[in-house]
Amino acid sequence: MNGVRKKDQKTILDASFEESRKLVDESYVEEALKVSSNKQDRNRFWGEAVSVLIGVIVTLVLGVDSHGKDVNSCFDMSIVWSQKVFNVLILCNLVISFGFIIYALFRKIRIRKTKFLRDYDFNQKITIGFGITCISLAIIMLPITALFLHSIIFEFLYVIFDVVISCKIIIKLYDEEMSVLYGNAYQNHRVEKASKAADWISKNIIVLGAILFVVKDLFSRLGNIQGILIGAFGPLFFMACWLILLWFYFEKILKGFYLKKYSEQYRQLYGYSRDEWYGDKVDDWNRMKTIEKHLKLKEEERKEKGKKEENTSIKDEQK
Repeated sequence: MNGVRKKDQKTILDASFEESRKLVDESYVEEALKVSSNKQDRNRFWGEAVSVLIGVIVTLVLGVDSHGKDVNSCFDMSIVWSQKVFNVLILCNLVISFGFIIYALFRKIRIRKTKFLRDYDFNQKITIGFGITCISLAIIMLPITALFLHSIIFEFLYVIFDVVISCKIIIKLYDEEMSVLYGNAYQNHRVEKASKAADWISKNIIVLGAILFVVKDLFSRLGNIQGILIGAFGPLFFMACWLILLWFYFEKILKGFYLKKYSEQYRQLYGYSRDEWYGDKVDDWNRMKTIEKHLKLKEEERKEKGKKEENTSIKDEQK
């Protein structure tokens, strides 16, 4: 039994169609179809490419300038990594980034036969692409942080800190979506979120206080406050940017996963034709016009239903 998951022990990806409906509502399906045209998909590809190219450019600038004259004049360069190490990091970032762009392009070609999944595909790739950028920048900022804080120990401290906080946030997101799929606890998740945030601050205030204590004497020696903040807190800042993006996209990615897993069930549930849903055998312009008319009809039906329910409730009150 060790190492084998029990049959009744479900994970976040094991929900049935009925359970997934708690997460995948009609509004998400409609939004996914609204942004599924060829033109929108092409524009989104450039967004995915830019999400990693920003990291490439900034990594090149930081890596090349890491041993510049301005840096030498202010800091002990014995702490910083060698230029060879920076060159290896730059090369790794280039390989991963351009590999991601090729993968994104390949996915665009493949997904043309399942156009209803384009929103899911974009959410996945923008999260991965921006994650590559932020993690690369956080890593390359580590020696710069060590320079500003005059201690190599902060490289290890920031790595541990980033990993721990990332795990906490991912576990929290996982637990929230599990409670949506399998339980009712999600209704109070905002209160739980606030209490856990307070708990996190109380646990990590000592670490943050220690960093601030080391940083405080830099303000008297260096006039560029922006440079101090970026140098001292760069690794934390870049990881925080990615975690914020992950926080917003995690649920949407999970919704897309279940829309893909139960695609035919959802298509039939919400009454879309195969041409509207997949769109691989029809002209894209005509398809989007058909979807627009279909969504407008659904909106009118909802308004009509709302009016009937309102009239019914008024009659019940009068009785």
